Amino acid sequence: MEQLVLFLASLRPTSLGPVALIMLLGGLCAVGWPILAARGSHSDLKRRLKVQPKKAEAQEQPAPSRNVVREKVAKSAHEFYAKSDPENVARLRMRLIQAGYLDPRAVGTFFLIRFGAFIVGALGAFVFNEWLASADATATSRWTLVGISACAGYFMPGLILGRLISAKMREYRNGFPDFMDLMIVCSDAGMAMEAGIERVSKELSGTYPSLSENLQLVSLELRAGRSLDDALKSLADRLNLDEVRSFATLLQQSKELGTSLSGALRVFSDEMRHKRMSMAEEKAHALPAKMSVPVTVCILPVVLMIAIIPIIVKMTAD
Repeated sequence: MEQLVLFLASLRPTSLGPVALIMLLGGLCAVGWPILAARGSHSDLKRRLKVQPKKAEAQEQPAPSRNVVREKVAKSAHEFYAKSDPENVARLRMRLIQAGYLDPRAVGTFFLIRFGAFIVGALGAFVFNEWLASADATATSRWTLVGISACAGYFMPGLILGRLISAKMREYRNGFPDFMDLMIVCSDAGMAMEAGIERVSKELSGTYPSLSENLQLVSLELRAGRSLDDALKSLADRLNLDEVRSFATLLQQSKELGTSLSGALRVFSDEMRHKRMSMAEEKAHALPAKMSVPVTVCILPVVLMIAIIPIIVKMTAD
């Protein structure tokens, strides 16, 4: 390394003239090379003939995916757990769909994340015991901490998945009355139910994207030849809402009895809005009871201290 540095130092010019000349020649080459390379290719036909083989080669040799290894590992984990416990895998698959993960590889990815969280929790607790734990800590307490951290890492993805499902259900419940109102408009305009669902799914893509995605799946299922009742039952399973099941039952009864579809949809929409308002009022009435706990724990001790400390100070001063 020292010899290389000495060699580079020996090449140092005594003046800036050669350096400027070299830089000038390099700039001329950089400017002139594209002009020389483009000579003879001004014809559109020649340019197309030169570009087309490159495109063909690019189509014949697609770029390898960066996530091939991850996809293979997730697929292997999915197949392993599907063979060992298919019922649990089916329930987990439905929970992931309810959380918005429609990819079939989501089950394997979830198992990998759970296993990784288990290992990270155990290693984190072990490192904590080695570097930050007190010297008086016993081996039993340290291994207990490792076990608790590993269990916490194992169950944490499931808890996060439950929170995601609750958030998605809240979005679905808030957006379904709007879906019903738009369906009423489509029904009054003379559109069929299949065309109305496809149209409404596009309209809701900005405000409720998850609901819009599920409605688009319903539209694709109807195009594939599935009946409307089965498609709506599948939608109810994906959304995990009783309102969707009631909506499917409403359509079936309206078809069997021959009643007005727009009137039935309007009544059902009003009931859903009333139900949503009732839930909001229930939460508002439960708020004082919930606020009593932080008021008692946080504010009441401070008030007592402010009232008692002056008396204590006066008694000690006397």
